[in-house]
Amino acid sequence: MIISSLLTIGQITFILRVAIQILAFVGPILISVIILASVSRVASIDTHGIINRIVSASSATKSTAYWVLGRLRHRHADPTPSSKFFLLLLLSLLFTAFVSLSDIGFLGFYACSIPVSDITDAPASISNTDAARSLILSNMVNGTNPDDVKVARCDSTTVLNMGSDIFLSSCTSWQNSTYGDVGLFKDLNTTDSDAMMPRRLTHLKQAEDKIDFSAFYVGPNTQRAVEPFIAKGLAVLPHDGGVRMIMGVPQLAHQKKVELSKAMAVEVEVGCMSIGVRDIELVENSQGSMWFMTNGTWWNYTGPAYLEEPLRKTVDDIRAYYQPFFNTSTLGPDGSMTSFNASSLDLTTTANVMTYTLPVLPSGLSTVPLNELMGSCTQRIEKALGITSDNRTEAAGDMCGLLGVGGSLNVNTLATKVFERMVCATTTQVNMVDATVGVDSDSQVSANITRLPSDLYYVHADYWTESFNDFLNASAVNIFTPYRRYTLNGNPGAPDTHFIHQPKTILNQYSVGIGSGGGTISSVGSIILGNQFFEENQYNALALLDDGLDSPVFEPSTAVRWIGEVGASFFLASLGYNGWAALQSAPVEVQSTGGRLGSCYKPHYALGFVPFVLAVFLLLGWMTAGMIGRSWFGTEVLDTGYGGVTPFAAVAAPGADPKKTLLAWEAQPEPRLQTIEKGYALTGNANETVVKYLKSAPSYM
Repeated sequence: MIISSLLTIGQITFILRVAIQILAFVGPILISVIILASVSRVASIDTHGIINRIVSASSATKSTAYWVLGRLRHRHADPTPSSKFFLLLLLSLLFTAFVSLSDIGFLGFYACSIPVSDITDAPASISNTDAARSLILSNMVNGTNPDDVKVARCDSTTVLNMGSDIFLSSCTSWQNSTYGDVGLFKDLNTTDSDAMMPRRLTHLKQAEDKIDFSAFYVGPNTQRAVEPFIAKGLAVLPHDGGVRMIMGVPQLAHQKKVELSKAMAVEVEVGCMSIGVRDIELVENSQGSMWFMTNGTWWNYTGPAYLEEPLRKTVDDIRAYYQPFFNTSTLGPDGSMTSFNASSLDLTTTANVMTYTLPVLPSGLSTVPLNELMGSCTQRIEKALGITSDNRTEAAGDMCGLLGVGGSLNVNTLATKVFERMVCATTTQVNMVDATVGVDSDSQVSANITRLPSDLYYVHADYWTESFNDFLNASAVNIFTPYRRYTLNGNPGAPDTHFIHQPKTILNQYSVGIGSGGGTISSVGSIILGNQFFEENQYNALALLDDGLDSPVFEPSTAVRWIGEVGASFFLASLGYNGWAALQSAPVEVQSTGGRLGSCYKPHYALGFVPFVLAVFLLLGWMTAGMIGRSWFGTEVLDTGYGGVTPFAAVAAPGADPKKTLLAWEAQPEPRLQTIEKGYALTGNANETVVKYLKSAPSYM
């Protein structure tokens, strides 16, 4: 909790301690006044004595404690005991303790850095036309002219029957322009996927089809992105459960943060489950074998709860397919058995995550049912999450894949190469969020989000040409990468999570069509499963884990983290913010998290102040009530009567002048004060101290 950005802890502590000391001084005075106003007319000697001590501030604490204890034990003979008087004496006893207890409250102060509003900024920190154009160019292939690259927008579609069971989703009205047109992007904000654009974008014109195309890349970079980053208006955060992307983020410097309201976030969650099949090969051997675990200790899962049951059923199907490949006569006491044939994988000692395929059954039996198994897995997940799509125009969903973790391991004192087989699944959500994105002093990016209830609107428009096929002597429909758009609109009665359809996406060097930010988003879940990576040499580095030649963790958590890091690489390589949309966005406030040094407080230490504050308020309230009721007026007379030795002097020498009457200590018959009148014979030395006189007197011994 921030206390002040202007005062230091020392200054705050000094002010508070002065205030407490003033109240500690004034408090007993107020208590004495209220006590005098509450004295009974007739009281015992010890009651008058304690009043004398309170007024004269002489040994009040100890005497009051004895008096309170005696009152609780009913040892006072006051004929009219006052409860108010008792409570006030108890308060006077505790007031000093409350003052001391308040020191605990000071332990809560500590020095801290207070966020300071520094500047206003925009997505990707775009502040002028030149910067906006530079951002667009950075998303394009070097040398591309934005005025040549076509861009289109669609708000609604209708389904066309092209014949031969071909159905296309046709845009009812395209808005066509180029990336050099500022006006096309003026109404876009951070809740619209069209505020983003594909990367490695270029112009591709095919004269024979008499149509202009865009070519763009949809896929990961050549390496995983293992740390969160901010690039091209996007904050991308890989984590242990997948990856998250937040759009519309300024480029933040060290110790800066920004709070975004109603921004689009793409959240990819990953689940992986071991299947109980492991490939093992001795380092010195050239071939290994598969091991099938049967005792249940092999099972392991990492991921969200909603993916566990669909993956468990998929694992059961995969294990049922695998069983014929293993020799049951090799079943050992550890519950494992080995395969008839050698492992088909090229095992390595380098820590890696790789895809694999199912083995081929003996000739004459059914073919490998990989597509069917993964398709069933996807359908289970879609059903569980309520994901629907128009199967006439949409590609089949792709949410499951076979991956595993490989590397070196010591097995029974032998150096081996191991590959743990798993099945994994991804889901993609497009959600509206309030987000706080920050960069700390070590350049680490972090983000906290709060999902907001919203409606998700989805537009899918196919992009195609028609041509005449001379060989078939018929018209042909050439379908290109479709256009997709996601927009969010706040609605308090709507859900705060939106799972989207993940169409199976082919990984190419370039995709062709009208590129869109929504099209790239829809592809991330399918592509990062890695089913197509290792067919191309350019993606070989993706497989390598940071463990190198050390043993990795052969568990699903490793694969889940790896898929999330590939997803972060995907966003870096395939998606960027549109410069024109950023230029026309509402400004956001960037704050400094390490700027002005201030004073902060840990609220639970404030309990140390509570008793003292309550006592002060009780006193002030009591005084106010007394003033209103005029019950404490006239206490000056009692103050004079009780103060010092006034009661004794009035009894011993009625009418004596206090300024001229002398009192002396006498030891006989007991130590007492004696009024000294003219002619009185004073015993002992009149010039010595009372203590010395009393110690020398025989009665003192």
